[in-house]
Amino acid sequence: MSLKDRRIVLIGASSGIGLACARAAREAGARLVIAGRNTERLEHARRALDGAVEAFRLDAMESESVAAFFRRVGAHDHLSIFVPTVPNARVRAQLGLFADTPSDAFAAVFASKFGANLNCLRYGAPHVRGSIVLVTGQAHRKSLPGYAAGAAANGALEALVRTLALELAPVRINAVAPGIVETPILRAMPAEMFEAFAAKTRNQPVARLGAAGEIAGAVLELMGNGYATGAVLEIDGGYKLA
Repeated sequence: MSLKDRRIVLIGASSGIGLACARAAREAGARLVIAGRNTERLEHARRALDGAVEAFRLDAMESESVAAFFRRVGAHDHLSIFVPTVPNARVRAQLGLFADTPSDAFAAVFASKFGANLNCLRYGAPHVRGSIVLVTGQAHRKSLPGYAAGAAANGALEALVRTLALELAPVRINAVAPGIVETPILRAMPAEMFEAFAAKTRNQPVARLGAAGEIAGAVLELMGNGYATGAVLEIDGGYKLA
């Protein structure tokens, strides 16, 4: 199923995997609407896409703003949502073993990952004609101490995908579950933290960090495959096998 001339809305597409997806969709001939929280990054993304895109500032955690955004955007063919599991460095610093993680930090992770996606689904799904693709992760697939909050949020999101595949039909909904991907968020971490993430990939079958474009390709594949719904496509370099 070609994406040429399809109208695609990408939430959180001002950097990282979202921006890589926007580039790939534009190359496929799609008509793009992108949105993100950071005005400066959003403008950078718009320029990187040669201005051939509608760009809007949007915080996906603000439900009224999300509702207004989708009313303005109107009908579109495909929707994809790229939001961080951990909202900021302050929350990241509070995460650790379950017993040591404050309840408000746990709630902040859930609000960022599950809550933001929930807002976009609630207000965006009625305007979608083709498919929705969410982006989850691997923390709930390979148990690691210290990742309880992210595992819970991403696991809940995938459970929601399977239920909505029935409730939203004929609109399709799927998810991509990336492994550890090199993005600006990862690169912005302290050097020792970045190295710790990179080290986790060295024993996996594809012994390196993933690239944002590799995840973007999977997102577009699910948009274009008219027989895929309720699916979770793992693009993780074999992370959970190591």
